[in-house]
Amino acid sequence: MAVATSGTSLSCTQFNATRHPRSTSKWSPPPSPLLPAFAFARPQARVRFAAPLVATHASPGCVPNLAPRSDSTVSSDTITRNRPQRAIPAVISAAVAPQKVLIVNTNGGGHANIGFWLAKTLAAQGHSVTLNTIGSKDDKKMQKPPFTYFNELTSAGVQTVWADPGELATKAAGAQFDVVVDNNGKDLDSVGPVATFAKQCGAKQFLFVSSAGMYKPTPTPPHLEGDAVKESAGHAQVEAKLATMPFSFASFRPQYFTGYGNNKDCEEYFFDRLVRGRPVLVPGSGDQLSVVAHAEDVATMMAAAVGNPAANGVIFNAVTNKAVTLNGMVQLCAAAAGVEPKIVNYDPKKLPEGVEVKKAFPFRPIHFYSYPANALKLLDWQPKHDLAADLKERFEFYKASGRANKDMSFELDDKILASLR
Repeated sequence: MAVATSGTSLSCTQFNATRHPRSTSKWSPPPSPLLPAFAFARPQARVRFAAPLVATHASPGCVPNLAPRSDSTVSSDTITRNRPQRAIPAVISAAVAPQKVLIVNTNGGGHANIGFWLAKTLAAQGHSVTLNTIGSKDDKKMQKPPFTYFNELTSAGVQTVWADPGELATKAAGAQFDVVVDNNGKDLDSVGPVATFAKQCGAKQFLFVSSAGMYKPTPTPPHLEGDAVKESAGHAQVEAKLATMPFSFASFRPQYFTGYGNNKDCEEYFFDRLVRGRPVLVPGSGDQLSVVAHAEDVATMMAAAVGNPAANGVIFNAVTNKAVTLNGMVQLCAAAAGVEPKIVNYDPKKLPEGVEVKKAFPFRPIHFYSYPANALKLLDWQPKHDLAADLKERFEFYKASGRANKDMSFELDDKILASLR
């Protein structure tokens, strides 16, 4: 199996090298309808649980699983009063034939780990997978996880190549794929070339990794698919455009995540302070709801949509089904590290001059909690990971990396603490 050695040496032959012959499956999803106007106009009706929320677990540091009662109703798609609902099968019953899948993966940030786990998951399911990383193989970013773990992918039969979105049409000319996944773009300029290539290569399905960050703040969490979004957000504009294109389309909106292969600080922020006996500064009361998923759970959700007509035209919150409070995140990280936490809550609106809360804390200081209603209902999907256990694993990695012993300064923390005296 050919593997590209740099972004400049990618060839059509390398893109076409796969573990399986092109699928002869006659499956053809129904044409993707225009998504409702949620992506570019405020919905006229909010999606709400039709029954009271019920606590179903009590993990230390976590809030209850805010799942609806079994007799409640959750919309399978965005709801607006002026648009009829499309009938969607709840779960695809027949096994999906092996698909040829191209994943266009970002070369930085936490989202790269979604592509890594998705490639692993799809390969294990028997699909033929090409993982195209943006940039070149000799980029310094490739010296960090998950890129340093790519041997795990190639040993599983995944082809790893490098090319920018605008290079796909020429470097991969002639390649054929059944499914194209964009886990890189944030706006029409970056996703457009990938969508154009998807048409060129004969793809029947396009999956887009979007963002839950475009939801408008709500006093009634969690965010459900169909809740109001910021119409100006690049991800929202991409979703609206993709819904008009000649392939089946689904969008996945992740939030915060962790897990093996992650290279963007999340739990590390808390570990850095906890292992040094420093207080962890949390904006607000600390009771704000958030959600942290394992990247593998996001990947298995997306994998469940591949070749699945139940995903056609649907938006999915790519998150786990349990929330965590901001103070709870500190408590779980402290438990993983085996220390007692010192939590200091402060008013984020009364910060000293020159200090911004978005630079002083890794999470939004408001309720920012999405719920995976559509995935639970339509994809026969369930998360398998537990945040407390995941954080224990991540702390072991943290210690092994040597970060616990590095010299660090906490200038912003010290400024905030000084302002509280």
